[in-house]
Amino acid sequence: MATAQLICFFISGFLISRLVIKTLLPQRMVYALIGKKHLSVSRVILYLVALSAGLSFFIPNAITVLTLLPVLELLRRTYADAEAPAGSIPTMLALSTIYGANIGGMGSITATPANGILVSYAELYSVPGEKFLTFAAWLVWGIPLVCILVVIAWLVLVAIFRPWRYQLGKTRLPFSEAEVLHPQQKTAIAVTAFFFISSLILSLLLMEYPQWALQTVVATVIITLLMVGMLFLYPMVSAEGNANKVPLLQIADCYNDLPTRGFFFVGIAVVLAGILYFFNIDDLFAEWIKRWLPTGISFFTLFLLLALLTSFSTEVLSNTAVQISMFLIVLPFAESMGFPAILALVIVTLSSTCAFMSPIATGVNGLAFGGVKDVSFTKMLLVGMVMNTLGAIVITIWATQVIARVFGL
Repeated sequence: MATAQLICFFISGFLISRLVIKTLLPQRMVYALIGKKHLSVSRVILYLVALSAGLSFFIPNAITVLTLLPVLELLRRTYADAEAPAGSIPTMLALSTIYGANIGGMGSITATPANGILVSYAELYSVPGEKFLTFAAWLVWGIPLVCILVVIAWLVLVAIFRPWRYQLGKTRLPFSEAEVLHPQQKTAIAVTAFFFISSLILSLLLMEYPQWALQTVVATVIITLLMVGMLFLYPMVSAEGNANKVPLLQIADCYNDLPTRGFFFVGIAVVLAGILYFFNIDDLFAEWIKRWLPTGISFFTLFLLLALLTSFSTEVLSNTAVQISMFLIVLPFAESMGFPAILALVIVTLSSTCAFMSPIATGVNGLAFGGVKDVSFTKMLLVGMVMNTLGAIVITIWATQVIARVFGL
């Protein structure tokens, strides 16, 4: 049931992202940030991290990146045309979106498939404490964690790239003020808001009232079909030079201007995951970790090691494979060492989304790396290593000091 709902959310989210692009909302956003407010590069980076994290809280993070890619390209072109060298700005733009999109998935129990895998696994094996994995309880500690990591991601980007060095001269936007307007922008914003609110409510219903699962999924499908019908069939926009109205979206809008290079990196990640699955690398990985993890250490040190291993392993292995492999290790370890298994499972789940180094680590990374020109792979690798390490430390501290109290452990 949850899978069917996620598919509907993905379809609706993708269509919303195309509607946002068609109604020129990215241009309007860039104009508001630079053409009107003249924000500094540092402030723009903060807004991008926060915006991508906020969007990923409601919609799949890959759709978040697809929605923001036009914004990133417009910003890149704007800074490239300024009367000063743009330097590492393209890399900062891409990384800010990658970090925010991955971080946002930690804020809600329905934000990423990894969180759903955690819930299903805990229920299947009756892990003590699984009753605390509810939508409301997750929000209590998830939202503050996202806020903290957003600030950390911004500070890391600012500290390493030092964007204040780019004293940009007169910026020349790649469009005029008149070109940021579209007659259906308010409609697009209203449809987007409805999608966010309905998705949140339907996700909550499916999570909190499993006895209504069928009715909830049916409602999700109906809303998705109605949205598809409204976007593709209901005439609302006047065609150029024609008094007749046309629908908000055309079929061509679904594939025009998609980041081909970004999908190439996503394809590499999918193929690599398939190869690893075929050769049972995940089983070998689990056995290796089981032999490597030391015993007789403090719970905090053990949790930190689990977070670091999970985070860095997802750079080369499928995050789902790493997550499940670590789950298989955690349960027997919890029984033998006496630590709360549910806490370790949460740490592994959160860490599996902290893949910031490689373009093939997640679909988010591949789309952003391939969709923005002039992104430095070396800098992505080095800065991502810092983010992986800090993310593991923050997650471990937050889990042992905050989540444990929320769970009553």
